[in-house]
Order: sequence, then C-alpha cells, then structure tokens
Amino acid sequence: FNLTVVCVPTSAGRSRAIIFGGSQPETKEARRARRRQQATEGAEAAEAADKKPPSSPASLLFKLLPVWLGHLFSNRFLDSDLAFLHYQEQVVRTRGGEAAGSYFMPTQSDRCIAALRRWLSSHAPSGLPASSASGPHAGLGPLPPPIYSRDALFDHFTQHTSHCRHCQAAVSALADWRKRTYRVLAAALLLGVRFWLARLVGVACLGLLRLYVVVEKQFQVGEYKHWQNH
Repeated sequence: FNLTVVCVPTSAGRSRAIIFGGSQPETKEARRARRRQQATEGAEAAEAADKKPPSSPASLLFKLLPVWLGHLFSNRFLDSDLAFLHYQEQVVRTRGGEAAGSYFMPTQSDRCIAALRRWLSSHAPSGLPASSASGPHAGLGPLPPPIYSRDALFDHFTQHTSHCRHCQAAVSALADWRKRTYRVLAAALLLGVRFWLARLVGVACLGLLRLYVVVEKQFQVGEYKHWQNH
C-alpha cells in the first residue's frame, strides 16, 4: 500500500494537494526486468514472477470505500496539519533568515522540503517576487495575512467540494436521501400508534437524519480540533 501527497504551490501561502494511494504500480523498468527474467529462467520462474503479493488490509479497505468518503478522510488528514503549516510559514517569514534553522525536520519524508528550502535560499534569497505573468514564469509574491477564522481556514467547500464531481454528486445524493427519509419518517409516525416496528423505523430515520447532517457538514467545513489530537 502506498500513500503519496504532492503539494504544488499555486499562490503565496496556498498549495494544491494531490493525494493518491493504493498498490504501487509496476514501472516500465521493472516490467522489462521481469520479462528478461521470464525469458532466461524458464516457465517456473516466470510463473513465480507473475504472482502478485497479497494486498494489504488497508489497500482492500480503500478499494471498497466510495470515492467521496475517501476524499472526506483525505480532507481530515490534511486538516491535522493545515493550521500548523499555515502559521509556521507566517512565523518563518516574520523571523527571517534561513528556514532550515527555524525548525527541525527529522524524518526522511522531509528531504524534499529541505531540498526546496535550500533551493530557495540559493536562488531566491529575497523570496519569489510577485508577477502579473501566468504559467511557469509567475511569481508567488508576499504571503497574505494570517487566517484566524477556523471556518475560513478549514473551508472544505471552496478548497475541494466545489471542484470535485464525486463530492458534488454525494451532496446531491444526500439531499435526495434526506427527502426519502422524511417520507419514511412521516409514514412511521402515522403507523407507530399501532405497530411497534414502525416506531423502530422512526427512530432509525431520526438517526439517519442526524448522520446526514454530520456528513454533509464535512463537505462544507472541517472541525478538526488540534488540541484534542493526543
């Protein structure tokens, strides 16, 4: 199972996060090496090389999830670091000097960030200037003011939902399911006077309506509380 996050700067203080996961695809070089092994070592070796390793439980689980639910999990994953990264960038810019000396990044996954910081220090020590050009020649410009409103910082609708066809379809489906649930609830209230099963259906409908509200809100704004992240 492989989870990769690629962050592409789009403007000062903002990046587009591209997240993809699942089984690692076979590269062209690996495919050529496997075919050469099959040609030289015979049928038994070829059969053994063709056997794929068993999928991990995490990989199987992600395959079963609807796309929109995976996106909600991804948003929550990003929310866990969003506030920290947003204010960290502001603090580093305010302090000035070398960014590498402003905080410690101990893990191997931080090597790309450290390399980017070194490149910026060498080739753009004063920061990337603002530019009216578009495309690869556009500059990022100065950082905007800090965002102190949590609703603005964790605005899932603007950041993701409004651009994602899967999540937009899920929001529309939730609205349809809400209407159907209300109809079933109305019927259960009418029949609940005489039938205990209708009362159970009514209680289930109330639970579903509450669940719809919770899920639908995740498409609008995040509620990640960093002080509860133990």
